[in-house]
Amino acid sequence: MKLGIFTDSHYSSSELTCGCRYNSRSLEKIKEAYRMFENEGCDLVLCLGDLTDTETTYEKECENLRACAAVMDASPILTLCLMGNHDAFVFTEEAFYEILGQKHRPHTVRTDAAMLIFLDACYYADGSHYGPGGGDWTDTYYPHTDVLQNQLADADRPVCIFLHQNVDPNIREDHRLSNADQLRCVFEESGVVSHVICGHYHPGMESDVNGIHYLTLPALCERETAAAVRILELP
Repeated sequence: MKLGIFTDSHYSSSELTCGCRYNSRSLEKIKEAYRMFENEGCDLVLCLGDLTDTETTYEKECENLRACAAVMDASPILTLCLMGNHDAFVFTEEAFYEILGQKHRPHTVRTDAAMLIFLDACYYADGSHYGPGGGDWTDTYYPHTDVLQNQLADADRPVCIFLHQNVDPNIREDHRLSNADQLRCVFEESGVVSHVICGHYHPGMESDVNGIHYLTLPALCERETAAAVRILELP
């Protein structure tokens, strides 16, 4: 199975934000990414979050998300989308997937070679989920470790974990989950997790920690398309 992966497009009408994010160029980059994925024969596309960014009105934010959805829907390849912190600070989960279309909601995927598990870490440490209006993006937590442990205990093939925020201990602490150490222990003790693939940390990172490969993709809004996307072929 061949996966096409991108993250952190932060699409909006702003030409430049934060001194390095070329937000308004991201829609064309997403289109270019899909051309690459289709040319490479990808079977599934994964967006790891922060698909769009804030605007002055909610109507414009919805318009931007619909524009991204149109690109996804024009492709013959199914896309699954995780919410990132920026998405969750603008849209409720229900509104996000209603605009994208429910078929883009992430779900566990089983192939002959691997199991793909998607985690939503858009939670504060008190267990409440992010919501529209913004908040502290550095307060990020995954609350369902018991459920995940059960999933991994039942896995009969290698598992790839996907989430927006970071677990890799080599990444800056303010980008990592507050319970990242606990989550890594769950991954390691299961003996079945081979890859953990994330976005969120815009420079990107790649490392191996205790037998697990951690891949953080660079932000599409800050790189040329070919340098930001990744095509991953499962064995």
